[in-house]
Amino acid sequence: MGSTRPPGRSDDEEVSEGEPGQQAYGLGRILALSDGVFAFSLTLLVVSLSVPIATSNSALASQLLDQAPTYFSYIISFVAVASIWYGHHESFKYIRRYDGRLIALNFGSLLLIAFLPFPTAVLGRNQQEPLAAVLYALTLALSNLFFAATWWHASHGRRLVRSDLSPRIVRLRFYRTLGGAFVFLLSIPIALWRPIAAEVVWSVFLVAIFVLLRGAPRFQHRQDR
Repeated sequence: MGSTRPPGRSDDEEVSEGEPGQQAYGLGRILALSDGVFAFSLTLLVVSLSVPIATSNSALASQLLDQAPTYFSYIISFVAVASIWYGHHESFKYIRRYDGRLIALNFGSLLLIAFLPFPTAVLGRNQQEPLAAVLYALTLALSNLFFAATWWHASHGRRLVRSDLSPRIVRLRFYRTLGGAFVFLLSIPIALWRPIAAEVVWSVFLVAIFVLLRGAPRFQHRQDR
């Protein structure tokens, strides 16, 4: 029997060409695993918050205030993971097939998402240390780079997405993910100078992302028609 591999595609780039039901099943497994890792990371973030033990209201209030940096890093990380999950969700809406490289790139990004609770805890307990902020920024930058590479691999030449997908959506999804990577990478010199300033940059960026996303579903719905 002849190969179903499209001309010009090497063996290591071979796309899953099974029945639509098989492709949907495979993508469903990828998404189920991804959602599980995101949920695990979001849940594990709270582990960095220690429960205070006090004998009076004033002592309890003092201990809660002492943990304010930990709460702040928790909120930043929760919002960051939520925004990355949203981007992952939006990207996979357009992906119709999968191959080994897509799976490998997705695993690379999930590795960093699962790792994020560790730099979050380090940052919360060492907020004034530049290395803690650099580790945190580098983790999120690499995670976004992996997600950008995943989308580029899937959409380049319409390899794994539908053939009539709007070029505008392809560019928009790629630049949004890559933009996140650049923000966290560019914040590293700021973190080396003053870690709290880097946290302010991350907070402003994440708030801006959610403001911009308010109009995204309507825009993308029009493009899908």
